[in-house]
Amino acid sequence: MIKIISGEFKGRLLKAPKNIRPILAQIKKSVFDILNPYINDCLFLDLYAGSGAVGIEAISRGAKFCIFVEKERDSLKCLSENVISLDCQRRCYIIKANILKDLIWIEKTKRVLYEKFKKETLDIIFVGAPYVEKKFDEYFVPKRILANYSTPTIELIFNSQLLSKDGLIVVQHSKKEIVNTEKFFCFRKEQYGDTVVSFFRIS
Repeated sequence: MIKIISGEFKGRLLKAPKNIRPILAQIKKSVFDILNPYINDCLFLDLYAGSGAVGIEAISRGAKFCIFVEKERDSLKCLSENVISLDCQRRCYIIKANILKDLIWIEKTKRVLYEKFKKETLDIIFVGAPYVEKKFDEYFVPKRILANYSTPTIELIFNSQLLSKDGLIVVQHSKKEIVNTEKFFCFRKEQYGDTVVSFFRIS
């Protein structure tokens, strides 16, 4: 179970699917302390949402609306149950999609934003891509490399023009993963053990 740290739903517990790595409470608290000046009435996007713990924390702290994108069935079930248990369905929208393959989620996101708010961009986008190690053979020497989902995801965000002019992208990633893009400017990094959280603005 995951606890909501602050705001309207402070102390409420969220279900978490098995076999995923939920964001640690220490990291979540630190991230939202940094985001605190920007959260109230923002439009928030939670990518690779899992249980929805990050987006729901944003809603609890005053975000106007959150869109969640997730592909795994178990995670989607927990996410939906969490939203219903808090009775915040009117402030949430869930999209089932593989973020780097099923690009229909971009069109759906823009449609929902336009229908509800007459705009097509978001104020804060959180990218919590999984840390996945893959086998790699070079000259028949087996080794493992970390799959980098974060960089192509933020490149996709830029090319899709999903972020507002003054918006922020927050990327949680492994310290082994190099998140590098010329599209956005990284203005802050925080490290928590093996996890790094990088904050980006439009260059």
